[in-house]
Amino acid sequence: MDGREAKRSTVDDSVEVRDVPAAGWYQIRNPIRFGLTYYVFELCKHLPPIVKNPVYRAFGVEIGADSVLAPAVVVDPFFPERITIGEGSLIGWGTKLLTHEGYTDEWHVGPVEIGDDVTLGHGSSTRPGVTIGDGATVAAHSFVNRDVAPGERVGGVPIEPLSSDE
Repeated sequence: MDGREAKRSTVDDSVEVRDVPAAGWYQIRNPIRFGLTYYVFELCKHLPPIVKNPVYRAFGVEIGADSVLAPAVVVDPFFPERITIGEGSLIGWGTKLLTHEGYTDEWHVGPVEIGDDVTLGHGSSTRPGVTIGDGATVAAHSFVNRDVAPGERVGGVPIEPLSSDE
């Protein structure tokens, strides 16, 4: 932390709001650490899970056994230690796991927690502070802007519940 007092978001108690402009990102995270993490994660996008999962773990991402991050998944390089993926989950091609949002005058920072046996469809994005419960399914190209209950099937921008015939 940079010594500034973090506020709590009105959106979600798990999301911190920091009074730092987007252009001041270097006040949030050490630029050298960010640069190293960014380039390593860019390389990991193109590696098989047996190689990239241990690398992500070394940078603080919690990844359960038998979970697969498909190619081109974006793991937020600012706060990778705030990402948790349970066992047996599938994170689809090109999905973005984002633990921060930068605005003109502040940053929102929060965890992304993905349970066991979750399917997160390709091209989806998560907001900071969301939890996706065990056994949930998120359709492709969805925007996860809220928590998803265990076993729930959701999709869309923003996500909405899907009926059993969709």
